Amino acid sequence: MSKKIQSAGGIGESKIFAAPHPEGAGVDRILQCHINSVLISELNLDPQILAVLDYWATDEGIAEKAANPNAVEPSGITLGADPFAKSLEQRRDNVIDDGMELYQARDPLKEVADRYARPGMKPKFLSSVKVKENGGTGDYQVVKDEDGDPVRVRGMVLGQMPVAKAEARNRFFRDRGNSLLKQIDEKYRSEGGKTAVSDQ
Repeated sequence: MSKKIQSAGGIGESKIFAAPHPEGAGVDRILQCHINSVLISELNLDPQILAVLDYWATDEGIAEKAANPNAVEPSGITLGADPFAKSLEQRRDNVIDDGMELYQARDPLKEVADRYARPGMKPKFLSSVKVKENGGTGDYQVVKDEDGDPVRVRGMVLGQMPVAKAEARNRFFRDRGNSLLKQIDEKYRSEGGKTAVSDQ
């Protein structure tokens, strides 16, 4: 188990995703790196993008990995065929061998989220690719580890939002969906008359 996972219990509150880490460890390090030989600080990227940029995707990170293929990626939680992979295997075994339902089986992503997300916040793993494509994390704040780096698992970054806000947002989209279904049903009835399925 990595040091970061073991020390998760003592992590303080996460900063808002656009705010730099107090010691500047995460974002400042990225700003000094290059992408396609262009200094990242000269690209004027949004803070949301900077927050999820991975050092190992920069020119320096790629060169470091090429020079030392056994280098361990220290950004957040990046585990290979070790404890995280084993926990996924255990989840599979819980379902296949032990006959558990998915909701009963071990959930390693939930374990990571529970360690790093603040109380009162709803965690969600976001695709790093989608975050870059969308230009940010939307309503989610990026969860940082004790070094100021985003918490990552297998190409995903951990986000969080207040539970009340998440519930209100879910309610809004559920109500909007129900309203659209009602409109479609009413239109179908008015156009289909007595032959409409919903009249049967």
